Amino acid sequence: MSVIPDKVKKLISKEKILIIGTSYRGIANVSPRTAFHIDSNGVIYWLEIFRHKTFRNISKNSWSSVLVFDKKNLVGFQLKGKASFVVDTKIKSQIMMTIVDRLNRLHSKKILQSAKSLRPNIVKFSTKLIFSMNPNELSDSPVLVNSNKELLKTNHTQW
Repeated sequence: MSVIPDKVKKLISKEKILIIGTSYRGIANVSPRTAFHIDSNGVIYWLEIFRHKTFRNISKNSWSSVLVFDKKNLVGFQLKGKASFVVDTKIKSQIMMTIVDRLNRLHSKKILQSAKSLRPNIVKFSTKLIFSMNPNELSDSPVLVNSNKELLKTNHTQW
């Protein structure tokens, strides 16, 4: 598992929104997420309430991106990695409550109402690469590269 640098974890924890990027058959999709959690190992979880484009794309292609940014200070990071759906019901329940606890009261009420009627999925995102989105840094060179054999087989010219 990759170790996400502390400055990236802090930015993720500070911000109230992540942008999730997925694709399937060459068609890209981006979608905001406000109901998320990053654990101590650097794994990011988010609620996937609806079964629309992001859900279908992850079902077909686990490679995804997570973008976090601070527009005031013009700093941010793009994390590339693998997304999967959490299937263990006990873990899903624990993560759901962790995410809902971190939300403000109005937001958590909306999430819980949706959860009752739609049974949201929990997505687990494991980071493989991190790129800086800071305008004064080289964004083509990763800040972090996971040494996973699967990643090493990937054609890096696509990054």
